[in-house]
Amino acid sequence: MSRSGDRSAARDLVVRGGSLVLAEGVSARDVVVRDGRIVDLVAPGTAEVGGAGWRDVDADGLLVFPGAVDPHVHFDEPGRTEWEGFDSGSAAAAAGGVTTVVDMPIDSDPPTTTAADVAAKADAARASSRVDVALWGGLVPASVGSLPELVQAGVVGFKAFACPSGWDDFPEIDEPSLRAGLEVSARTGRPVALHAELAAHSHGPESEVAAVRWAARLAADTGGRLHIVHVSAVAAVEEARSWPGVTVETCPHYLLLTDADVERIGAEARCNPPIRDAANRDALWRALAAGHIDCVASDHSPCPTELKDGPDPWAGITGVDTLLPALLSSRRMDPVSIARVTTAAARLLDLPAKGRIARGADADLVLVDPDAEWTVGPDTLFNRHRRSPFAGSRLRGRVLETFVRGRSVFEVGRGPATRGGGTVLRPGER
Repeated sequence: MSRSGDRSAARDLVVRGGSLVLAEGVSARDVVVRDGRIVDLVAPGTAEVGGAGWRDVDADGLLVFPGAVDPHVHFDEPGRTEWEGFDSGSAAAAAGGVTTVVDMPIDSDPPTTTAADVAAKADAARASSRVDVALWGGLVPASVGSLPELVQAGVVGFKAFACPSGWDDFPEIDEPSLRAGLEVSARTGRPVALHAELAAHSHGPESEVAAVRWAARLAADTGGRLHIVHVSAVAAVEEARSWPGVTVETCPHYLLLTDADVERIGAEARCNPPIRDAANRDALWRALAAGHIDCVASDHSPCPTELKDGPDPWAGITGVDTLLPALLSSRRMDPVSIARVTTAAARLLDLPAKGRIARGADADLVLVDPDAEWTVGPDTLFNRHRRSPFAGSRLRGRVLETFVRGRSVFEVGRGPATRGGGTVLRPGER
């Protein structure tokens, strides 16, 4: 892949000769980008721009994906950069073909439950993130009165837990508070994202099903938007689909791993909800293909090594580094379908400039060699601790370069670009 010019800032560029992964299919076109926006898609070899100030990118033989929009990451900043942080987290995202992340309110210190907390997290993102960032606000009993100010501060929606979250300052939601949050959702259009497990049912599939049923009933009563995060049990997908308007996400680790793999891998594959058996995994793939699952997210949730390797390991998986490559390597979905489920969050969360290769959209582009084979390991991972449940795995399909609004933020052989440059997004902004 030949290229010219540096990659330090938003640029005018032409991506030539690639096969674009568009909503309607894969098509050979050249992409013309000016000031970080896509201004034209033209027949191969017909882009009549370039020269001084322009960068030409040769994408011959490559797939050009729209940058993935990952609606579920835990970058832990401010307050816990020893866990992750926008610097290392955004490097990992760019390597995984993710150009927009939506950061969860839990794990940072303090959690993001007030407008002041949103402002502090936004400042941290602007200082260090290479990719663009949107933010969830926290829905806990004490934050119900702050939800209108969180909307004004620009959150995409509200995150709640139906079970203990693991943090004392982010308690589980009770029914009156969840109802109140869904009422705000009905007025504002911002969804409530729910970690759907009920503590009384431990971590079995029935826990997810019962939590979905409980929350969906309240959503139906209030008219609020309910989004069920990181579904692992296909029975919970079926329950969600029995209620109007409820949306669902799952994660690559639920699609690619089984409980037998967890036994083999160990703590690196421990998460909540847990990874289930092979029959459930295959049923999740069928549900995804049928459109019963709206989007795929990483639920990237790292921790310091001593907490992962200890006697009671942190139940979180590092996954944003491998989001797009893991799905490509599965060979269970065609490129158009992969692009659909990795960009659907742009529509669910009202980020209209994201998730598509089209005139007027942000030039968030990912150049992929679909046949390149590579091994996941410390030298190909960029998260804070260079860990992954896929470590040692041989994947087929590799991100060669990632652009965010025309800026090259990751390139194989050169690694991530200098930190910073990402924009903090608000719903509805174009």
